[in-house]
Amino acid sequence: MIKKVALVTTGHPPLDERIFWKFAISISSNGYDTVIFCSTENISIKKENVFIKGFSDDTLSRKEKLNRLFSLIREFKPDLIICPEVSAIIPAYKYKKTDNNKCKIVSDVTEWYPENVAFKKSGILKILNYLSLFAGNIFLTNKCDSIISGEKSKLNRYKIISPFKKKIIIRYYPVIKYFRYSPTPIKDELILCYAGLINFSRGIIELLHVAEKLADAHPGLQIKLRLVGKFQSKNEENEFNNIIRNKKSIQIELREWTEYKNISENLADVHICFDLRKRNYIYNNSLPIKIFEYMACGKPFIFTDVKPIRDEMKADNFGFLADPDNKDEIVKLIEKYLNDKTLYLEHSKNGRMEIERNKNWETESQKLLSLISGL
Repeated sequence: MIKKVALVTTGHPPLDERIFWKFAISISSNGYDTVIFCSTENISIKKENVFIKGFSDDTLSRKEKLNRLFSLIREFKPDLIICPEVSAIIPAYKYKKTDNNKCKIVSDVTEWYPENVAFKKSGILKILNYLSLFAGNIFLTNKCDSIISGEKSKLNRYKIISPFKKKIIIRYYPVIKYFRYSPTPIKDELILCYAGLINFSRGIIELLHVAEKLADAHPGLQIKLRLVGKFQSKNEENEFNNIIRNKKSIQIELREWTEYKNISENLADVHICFDLRKRNYIYNNSLPIKIFEYMACGKPFIFTDVKPIRDEMKADNFGFLADPDNKDEIVKLIEKYLNDKTLYLEHSKNGRMEIERNKNWETESQKLLSLISGL
């Protein structure tokens, strides 16, 4: 019988929205002794009845970090270990072999792995890295008892490489109690927003140009661009600050990211939310999580047109999908809202209603709890 659950991460922050705010809190709230162990942050706290312990030390080798996680696992003695990365399976399986062969291991597939690692390289190194990591993925995944994914596309390959393992989709839907519905009528100003990890591949420069084009076309309308989050690269942050230094036609606001339960505070007065990420293999085959959070706040969206969004929903009930390189098209889509306030408020209302009825964590979490009780 499962009584103690550990979530072990080698790549995510301990207060990650899926690991902590969704998985850990839901598991703890249903009577399980729950901990998060991480190698990404020096931390030792108890929050929302979840104990969180981690370390961050760049002087440690990869092997030393995994051994340190193994020691934390061994001390806690869990009955179930959930691994958000493939590498986290290594200390989990070591614990199962040496200390508790009845311990269950679940892999939560949240990334396109090994693409997210190998595709950062080029040439023959890219190919060799991909093949070696993929082989490791096959080996380690088959040491697990079950596989979770947030979306169907990421789970499909595991039907081939881990055909006998139980698989389940547990989606990235928002914890609705944390998201306040705040429809914002468009009057004499328009606030455009991007929230999340900030980098150029997510279309930040394209969004800036769209805002400028819109300001030029509507001189009587105050255009504001709000970016909420943290730059992934210091070089890109510096370059972006240089780009915006002399911008006069729009107001640009950078806000620090807040913890998950406070996201809606940064979106309260926003009108339209964006994600104009560039098209590549990973982005073309990934469902953006933020789209659901925008909908929960009643914010119409304009996103890059990718198949996972179309497979998930009839997007034009809630916003628009667009070619991220066609700035004129995106401006015209924004102008649809400017010219039709009824459509704007309808998309706002539809988005919130869809989250309340069909796409919220309060309902989705039952799949996770059923999986655990079934193990």
